[in-house]
Amino acid sequence: MPRLAALSALLVLAACAESEPPDVSPAEDDGAYNMIDPVTAEVAQDAGPAIGDWTRTMQEEQPALAFGPAGAEPLFSLRCDDREGILLNRHGVVEAGTTGMMTLVLGANPHRLAVNPVEGPLPMLRAAVPANDPLLAAIAAHQGPLELVVGDGPSLVLPPSPTIREFIGECASGDVSPITAPDTGTENVANAAASEEEMP
Repeated sequence: MPRLAALSALLVLAACAESEPPDVSPAEDDGAYNMIDPVTAEVAQDAGPAIGDWTRTMQEEQPALAFGPAGAEPLFSLRCDDREGILLNRHGVVEAGTTGMMTLVLGANPHRLAVNPVEGPLPMLRAAVPANDPLLAAIAAHQGPLELVVGDGPSLVLPPSPTIREFIGECASGDVSPITAPDTGTENVANAAASEEEMP
């Protein structure tokens, strides 16, 4: 009997403890308990377009459309090939990684292309897009930025330009607009010097 009474007393005490509300007294107000901890993890942001301009030029005796900062080597170029297609060239020392691929992103559509190294004063990696490849028309019709990723490297975002569509169309037709050299004034200076020599 004493053991039964003791067990009953323990059950009553446990029930009372469960029925008591928890202590929810507020902590000392130091003015900061309502503040949200700042996010410390880095937030990934889309890369902005690279700085530079699209310029018509010549590569390996073929018309090309190059992009890069003024007065510097190009970062990227499109070049007509011999069969009305185009070549995509990523200039500079760029590692293709283990994939050996170039990914061209048009909007939300990635296109993977095999690349080959091209030797020269400025090394580059090159991918070919044949004339009958639907990607050629997709590049020409695309009106947004072009994003280029080689291997596992960083992306290069190229700003849109109507010149890209025009250049691809000219490569397809074999009728590329001639490249006009900028007027440096050299010829005018030479003519002026010749005129002074002829003056009595």
